Amino acid sequence: MNAKYKKIIFLLLLLAGCATTSLLSSDKEELAPAASFSRAGVQSADGQRSGKTQGKTIRVQVSGAVLEPGIYDLPTDSRAEAAIAAAGGLTEAADTERVNMVRKLRDGMLLKVPALKAGGGKKAAKRAAGAAGASGNAANAHGKNAVDKRGASKVAAQGSAGRVRINSASVSELQSLPGVGPALAQRIIAERSRGRFASAEDLLRVSGIGKAKLEKMRAYVEVD
Repeated sequence: MNAKYKKIIFLLLLLAGCATTSLLSSDKEELAPAASFSRAGVQSADGQRSGKTQGKTIRVQVSGAVLEPGIYDLPTDSRAEAAIAAAGGLTEAADTERVNMVRKLRDGMLLKVPALKAGGGKKAAKRAAGAAGASGNAANAHGKNAVDKRGASKVAAQGSAGRVRINSASVSELQSLPGVGPALAQRIIAERSRGRFASAEDLLRVSGIGKAKLEKMRAYVEVD
């Protein structure tokens, strides 16, 4: 009888061992997919954060002596010149000597362009003419020709009736227009290469030219 009992106990122990092994194996299989899912979730979240960081922009408010004051979204590494260009450029009243064009922008800042003080005399008038664009001398010369009663001289950029031919003018010639600097002149040429201007209103296709700036330029442009 003792031998029989020993055999039964041995079989029970053997069955218990098999059952324990099976349970442990099942637990490992359930844990492995969970760990894999967790790692995949972390990698996906990291990828989303990285994408957000790369595409981040800042929002700044531009006011003062610009043609189109307002709030603009710009790339994170933008400087003052980009914000002013987005706002249509400087007006003729802008005090260019007090504007730091390479100032780095930050999110939520107010960029205020100061205007010339009244009664500045010849110096103020000179700076006002220069504010029309980066090429102040060209803009000033154009203004003098426009008001010259005798009509004795003309800017080389002008076509018939003292106007600039916007479909064929060079960069330097386009800068003789009010409010047009080197960067805006390049954008005008880039836009007309995609399709010639059929009228003065087509200049609104150019980034940095709004309705206010177009009205200042209208009397000096010619569609050729």
